[in-house]
Amino acid sequence: MTAKSAYEVKMNAQGRVVVPFQVRERLNIPEGGEFVLYLDGERIVMERKGEARSRLFALGAQLASKDVSLTDELLQDRREASRREADE
Repeated sequence: MTAKSAYEVKMNAQGRVVVPFQVRERLNIPEGGEFVLYLDGERIVMERKGEARSRLFALGAQLASKDVSLTDELLQDRREASRREADE
């Protein structure tokens, strides 16, 4: 486990929070960097968009059955939904 650093930040009236310079420098975050923010219980978690995407793809790969094509399943679901809508 890596050592955790803590930084005190404040939210302004518009709901903005500044990511401290030390954090931006350490993580090499450029101006305009994009993030995903989510809640974990009562915690606010923020991670770089690319990191979140990679983590979710890896999780999906772990959960997916090796003998099932998720694309084929999605296409089949959409075809069935389209048939149901056409019948209405």
